Amino acid sequence: MKTQTFVITAIAAALLMTACTDDDAKPANSVTPDNGNEESEEIDWEDPQTGQTASVYVDNVKFDMVYVEKGSFRQLIPYYRTGQFGIRVLDTVLMEERTIDESFLIGKFEVTQRQWLSVSTYNPSEDQSDPVLPVTNIHQTQMNRFIDTLNAITGLEFRMPSFMEWQYAAKGGNHSLHFLYAGSNNIGEVAWYSANSGGKPHRVGQLRPNELGLYDMCGNVSEHTNSSPTRGGSYETELTPEVSYNNDLKVEEWYDNSPRTVMMTQGKTIGFRIAMAVPTQEQWNRYLNSKKNRIKEK
Repeated sequence: MKTQTFVITAIAAALLMTACTDDDAKPANSVTPDNGNEESEEIDWEDPQTGQTASVYVDNVKFDMVYVEKGSFRQLIPYYRTGQFGIRVLDTVLMEERTIDESFLIGKFEVTQRQWLSVSTYNPSEDQSDPVLPVTNIHQTQMNRFIDTLNAITGLEFRMPSFMEWQYAAKGGNHSLHFLYAGSNNIGEVAWYSANSGGKPHRVGQLRPNELGLYDMCGNVSEHTNSSPTRGGSYETELTPEVSYNNDLKVEEWYDNSPRTVMMTQGKTIGFRIAMAVPTQEQWNRYLNSKKNRIKEK
């Protein structure tokens, strides 16, 4: 059998760090994403390792996608009853086992404004001071249009992550160390939130990643999924373990899964990251050919 390979970027994620307080936490594993200058190597994609990164380019703008192996995790599930006047109220919350049946890829970073503008002509973000800030103030229709255009350009099949995929990845997949936050028990190591953000978003990837090498899964900007309101908290959130991914975030964020709630959730603190199924060799070859054709057209 011919070995299927991808060009990947090796992730150097220092998972064992000296503990520090919120006040003296310093950015770790600081990166400048999207520049395409990181060293890369080839791996056997028939036997990938959790956390390996495949890089997809639109011109010279890089989209790093991290491999997440299928597996199981424990998730808090709300159950409701009909209360007075027919209003649905929370009855109980149970911890239940959930399974991700297929491995997938998810963005190493929240989608940046530079990445957004490599596909779209309009930047809706309120703070446009740095192209490596996450794109914000977007709604579901704009995200769908962005993904459709990205797919047309690359020949690949990007999509929004499902809520279960997002939470499984945030928890560290099958490499989870069961932290209170995505990558640490110390919030200041992994998240820009109300106490350390200065009331503004920050460049992606400046703090410590989680067990898979994913950055900003807690804090910086809240993130859309394909089936529920935003997740992860933002730079304005007073993050606590009760508000983190580990407990399904704020109560109001996981009660209502209606399409209307998803469509209307947008603002200066809200962004997203992309996902995709593991590409077949045919899909990857289509991407490589489209990349060559784009270069010839320059």
